[in-house]
Parts: sequence; structure tokens; C-alpha cells
Amino acid sequence: MVKAKVTTVMFNSDKPEELVEFWSNFLDVKAHPHNASTEHIWLFPTEGESFKLGFQRVAMMKSHSNEVHIDVAVDDLDEAQRLAISLGGKHVKTNKVSNGFEWRVLEDPQGHHFCIFKDFEH
Repeated sequence: MVKAKVTTVMFNSDKPEELVEFWSNFLDVKAHPHNASTEHIWLFPTEGESFKLGFQRVAMMKSHSNEVHIDVAVDDLDEAQRLAISLGGKHVKTNKVSNGFEWRVLEDPQGHHFCIFKDFEH
């Protein structure tokens, strides 16, 4: 069996700078400089790890889908949701299972879904 782990989550956008602004502020990380030759902008949200978020400039067609999402562990669900909304995001729905585990589906300013959940390790 091949051992696999996520190394990149890529967002295609006709305005990647807007997404970089949102995610770099939400995750409190700096964006790497824009690479004009490949039209990529990279964030490395976890220092010392190879996981990265990529934002690539592409022309959007009417039929494009915003199905890409990431899961984000947070210390405080309410605070994280308020921050996302203050940065132009939206709350989509809250899910809670019978054992009390809760996660919330949010959207960034361009409608990409992402989930936040309580990080019980902190």
C-alpha cells in the first residue's frame, strides 16, 4: 500500500490575489511572492512542513465548480467563524454529531467551501 499525504490544495481563480489575502490573514501566514511565469502564489501554513496552499490564475468558465475545500483545526469555533466573516467569508452550515463533535462549513469570498473544527489537542 502506498503511503500518501496531502501536500497541496490548489484553488483556481480568475482573481487569486483576493483568495491569497483572505487565506493568509485567516491562517496568519505570509504569502510567497507571485510567480508571474506560472501564475502561482503559494502559502505554507505550517512552518517546517511541506504542505502548501496554491492559488493559480485561470480564466473561469460559467460551469466551473467550487468543490475544492480544506479542513482547518481551530481553538475556538465562534472566533474563527467571526474572523472568516470579517474577511469576506460566509457561514454555510453547522454540523454536529451525537457525541458532540461539531464542524462548520464556511465559504471564502469566492464561494470555495472549507470546514473548521475544534482542535482538541490545544
